[in-house]
Amino acid sequence: MEESSSLMNNFDGELAHHETQLSPVDDVEKARPSTNTRPRRWIHSRLLQRNTLVWALSLALGISILFYTWDALAVSQRALRMLSAKQQEDDPYSDSVREQNTTTKIGVKPPDVTVVGIVFFGRRQYVDILDCYLQRNLALNGGYLDEVHFLSHNSKPEDIDWVQGLIDKTLGYKYVETEGHYGTVWKQHASEPNTLYIKIDDDITYIHDDAIPRMVHTLIDHPESYAVSANVINSPEGHWLHYHTNAIVPYLPEPHEPDFPLTPERTSWRPSKIPEYPQVSIPDHFDMNMAPPRDHHRWLPLSRNSKNLHRTPIHAAAYEWEGIGVTSWSLAAQQHASLLSNIEDGTLNRYYFGDETGVWNMQNYRYSINFLALWGSTVRASEISSKDELDIAVKNPERLARPLLIDSHALVAHFSFGPQQNQLLKTDFLDRYRSYANEMVCQAENQKVPF
Repeated sequence: MEESSSLMNNFDGELAHHETQLSPVDDVEKARPSTNTRPRRWIHSRLLQRNTLVWALSLALGISILFYTWDALAVSQRALRMLSAKQQEDDPYSDSVREQNTTTKIGVKPPDVTVVGIVFFGRRQYVDILDCYLQRNLALNGGYLDEVHFLSHNSKPEDIDWVQGLIDKTLGYKYVETEGHYGTVWKQHASEPNTLYIKIDDDITYIHDDAIPRMVHTLIDHPESYAVSANVINSPEGHWLHYHTNAIVPYLPEPHEPDFPLTPERTSWRPSKIPEYPQVSIPDHFDMNMAPPRDHHRWLPLSRNSKNLHRTPIHAAAYEWEGIGVTSWSLAAQQHASLLSNIEDGTLNRYYFGDETGVWNMQNYRYSINFLALWGSTVRASEISSKDELDIAVKNPERLARPLLIDSHALVAHFSFGPQQNQLLKTDFLDRYRSYANEMVCQAENQKVPF
């Protein structure tokens, strides 16, 4: 007991001595008596561990909130884009559709370059529609064409009389009588060295506002090129290209006579104004030998999916410059129907291909020359026979080591090749192109009516 009492007295004495060494000013907490007899270092360690745990939990929570917020923003952006796309689908007359043929022209016409359009003329029912696009593209109207020359070649007298009447009342138009084969026509009437020529077939029924400006600038920007072609709707190679750029829409000829008479005057260019193809009548495969079902018949849209697309004429498209791409009227009809759909839907970008600027090098492979830009000096350096397309698209580019380019953003529509013409004229597409031109291109005093 005495030994135990002595130990307690020594402990109390040490404790009293320790407390007298603490300053209440310097450390109030430490100056207070403590009932905890454990070492204070253990207490500091516990506090440090607790603080570290709190900071770690806070950091983890902050990172989690950051990732959650980032993901939420990404989802919101995707939702906004989907909503915007849905609104455009729900509104077929959105600004992009209304203005698709009134877009701002790229650049400004080079002041030191003369640009002349040359129309290989012969058929007034097509040129009557083309006239609106030509006048729109005249330099005096803010376009790029300083003049338009109508090169009469094997034209009928009544067509010559008609075009001369058009020329007499249109500033910037000129009539040119030609002789000899096509090679002679090129050499005699499109060979001024410093003139840039735009060769235009007379059955071009649609020209996007950017087509001619783009072709002029692309030719200037590519001095190594032989010529620059437009991206032609209804060209043999174009069928395959547009099929694989997802520009083609499933269409088939209307299987039955409609309940009301279809007249050119009542025909609208807008696909939204025509009914869908009846589901019960969709064939598994389209007969490429099928004749037009009736005069002035319509082509009706199917639901847009791969299965339906494979049931339509486009399934027969091939990347070749002859054959079915030239002879098939149904391939051409589906091309025209698809173009009008893409115009109304504001999806003309589906036709684009090539490099980042939309330029495609034909690598000396043949392409139709329905709408072509080239310099007069190039024509002078070329050898052009009666087979002008073969010489211009293949032989001369190969001989001169200068490629034929396509500007895929320069969209135009070519109505028909010879073997397609009679069957296509039994569709309503010429009337629909006229309807589009009257609404979107022609001046009020220059509205067109069927012949």
